[in-house]
Amino acid sequence: MKKWEIAVLIGFFAVFIILFFSIEQPWQPKTSTVGEWVMINDVGFSVDSVSVDDHLDICFADMNLKTLGYRDYEAGAGWKFVIIDIWFHASESANGSRSFRAGRIEDENGMTYDYYNLPEHDLGYYILADGTPYLGISRYEDHINLPPGKGEFISIAYKMPTNAVPEKFHYWIQTRHREVLLKK
Repeated sequence: MKKWEIAVLIGFFAVFIILFFSIEQPWQPKTSTVGEWVMINDVGFSVDSVSVDDHLDICFADMNLKTLGYRDYEAGAGWKFVIIDIWFHASESANGSRSFRAGRIEDENGMTYDYYNLPEHDLGYYILADGTPYLGISRYEDHINLPPGKGEFISIAYKMPTNAVPEKFHYWIQTRHREVLLKK
């Protein structure tokens, strides 16, 4: 091989490497922070607040928002609830409904925790099961679909050990994986 051929080959690979690392990698989730408004095509999303509590006061309401009953869920000794409040909006120009699904929360040591499902075996749960759960004024949901032009506040809770420090919240909008940095 001649010197100029080697130089062209090295130049080609140098340009390839520069381009490869300068574009967004599809397997890496995009990252945002608490309070940051994120637009993903025709969907808007933001984590408005993150709080910690040792219990969840859940209100069950019917379709007309008439209260059916309340339940208090305790985290228990050595545990806490990390509560994430979210705003999700499908723009008027969206072609069909848009979906949001909460993923896991990750602590600073890389341990992950799933969304806290309300226990179905609680006495009286079946009476309230027909109602929609609310945490404060927000629906307690880990997955929603919205038609174009609609938006909704939702709350999600994760049960974590008391000494765990939440670092990242993972979620999906449509099929796109994203994450929110919870620590500053």
